[in-house]
Amino acid sequence: MWQLSHPAIKAADFRFADPDEDQTDSFQLWQDDICLINALSCVNWHDTDADFQFEICKTCGYVGCQSQGWVSMRNMGTIVGILPAFKKIDQAPERLRQEYLPPAYLRDGAIWINQSDYENLQSLITLPDFRHLPRLTPWEAAKLLQWEAPHQVLGDIYSVPKLPPNLVTASSEGSFLEQVPIFTGLLQRLLAFSDNLVIRSISPQDHIISFYLDMAGIPEWRVLVGNSSDYRIYLEPGYVVCKM
Repeated sequence: MWQLSHPAIKAADFRFADPDEDQTDSFQLWQDDICLINALSCVNWHDTDADFQFEICKTCGYVGCQSQGWVSMRNMGTIVGILPAFKKIDQAPERLRQEYLPPAYLRDGAIWINQSDYENLQSLITLPDFRHLPRLTPWEAAKLLQWEAPHQVLGDIYSVPKLPPNLVTASSEGSFLEQVPIFTGLLQRLLAFSDNLVIRSISPQDHIISFYLDMAGIPEWRVLVGNSSDYRIYLEPGYVVCKM
């Protein structure tokens, strides 16, 4: 995940034509050189599932006119997550799944916003109330882990998250032979349970454990937090998946 910490509102470089053939200005949400929402006034902010298309057709401004650009906004405890619209992708007919893929800027991971920053942003944008955002579900947490895992080691966005056998060759501490089944068990619990979750920041007492993968370059995957008696799933850049 990466942080939305200094958003900026900018005028769009295009104008929508309304039915009376007048031109309608629009504004956008940016961070640095990334346009996060290309037409703020056109987003379907009243969607109760908090699934929004952030990249709207520049010609008409109608949600769903063009494909992709979809996100879900989720309450994660003390932060808001902007992540791929996993439920819409999963529930769509196979031929339409690509219609709900996220904006390209989420390829580097989901976005997180501190609650205070989110509430400040509400003074500029008609965002859903923090308290009314849907809570992150365990299944969505598993899909987020899959989305952010290196080299798609848990499969692609259309599949059930699963760690292939014998892919892990070592861990940064302890025994990977013991930790891999623990991780697999935690992942299966996320996929099976329906309780809401919170994502908390790691504490100084937390030990981040990496797996090293049997792939070119032996890439490192920081995936667990814990010790020999208690493990939790880790999410970059410093969060732990916890039950409420």
